[in-house]
Amino acid sequence: MSKPLAIAPDAERLAIDYLAAALAARSVTATVGVDIPTTWTTTSTQHVQVALDGTPSLEYPVLARATVRLTAWASTTTVAKSLVSLAQGLMCSHPGSPTIASVQPLTGVLPTRDPDSGAQLASVTVRVNLRMTVLV
Repeated sequence: MSKPLAIAPDAERLAIDYLAAALAARSVTATVGVDIPTTWTTTSTQHVQVALDGTPSLEYPVLARATVRLTAWASTTTVAKSLVSLAQGLMCSHPGSPTIASVQPLTGVLPTRDPDSGAQLASVTVRVNLRMTVLV
């Protein structure tokens, strides 16, 4: 008996699209993306960087569990921690969709500073449970 061919959706792309819309719906001014805008400085609009840290487990061909890291870039530690906490809360309250089964928190807020830009950073991780698609 052969197994079906299945693929997981892109957790990074799904998180970016969801967070950008969810932050805008709350009137939060922030950019969201994989990369930091090349012209970003501490006077720029705050930014949420989204990174896929891997997919440590699968229930093939049904579910993939992806670890997604969210990092807020801001001018102050307080703003960075607040923004990343909101981003984590928004992800964890995801209502579910055809591609995302659920989201759970993994690590709590970890603040730091970027020595090159002077940005205050704060990161968290979440587990995104992805519904896999069986290809025909």
